[in-house]
Amino acid sequence: MPAYSFKERFVPLIKSGEKKQTIRSKRKRSTRRGEVLYLYFGLRTKWCTKIGEAICTDVKHIIIQPTGVFIEDHLLEDIELEALAKADGFPDWEIMQRWWRQTHPLPFVGDIIYWNELKN
Repeated sequence: MPAYSFKERFVPLIKSGEKKQTIRSKRKRSTRRGEVLYLYFGLRTKWCTKIGEAICTDVKHIIIQPTGVFIEDHLLEDIELEALAKADGFPDWEIMQRWWRQTHPLPFVGDIIYWNELKN
């Protein structure tokens, strides 16, 4: 039962279907394709609200470095970085990169988890 908590700014993007992925640190047991994902705002707080459920469609290894991003062993090019940023709920790669540098030590090693449409 993988449960993921999101910041408030991402909730409308998840509900609208614009955001169908999340980048997370590695867990003891990685999320697997086909599992139900439980998506929340404010998990483990008194403001906890369920955003919805979705089926995991894929999980890929991601490394975010100051010099670039690798998904699996593929170094993303500029156009792919822009697509990654938009799919993750950011207006562009520059803003996403700035946010990552402020919130995570680099290099960041984790998983990018994809899902299909949201079910309430």
